[in-house]
Amino acid sequence: MYKLSNLAAEDFAGIYEYTLLNFGDLQADTYTDDLDRTLNLLSESPLMGYECSEIATNVRRHDHQKHAIFYRQRERDIFVIRILHQQMEPGRHFFGL
Repeated sequence: MYKLSNLAAEDFAGIYEYTLLNFGDLQADTYTDDLDRTLNLLSESPLMGYECSEIATNVRRHDHQKHAIFYRQRERDIFVIRILHQQMEPGRHFFGL
């Protein structure tokens, strides 16, 4: 099980919208469905991602195709902080962690 932060939910919606506009509805559905499967897999095996201590304490990163998923492992789930395109500079998109 996973929980998206408000920013991660905006990231997810933005990924869908960008993919829809540039590649069509089939690709948008396929990509975000695959991203959802990856998030569920991470919730089952949270250590798949690697530690990202340069971002913040207890933050992990897992790369999914063109995006990087940043999350924290919690007792019963993972908390997804951001889902950023791999070309984005993570340090510019994390505040107050």
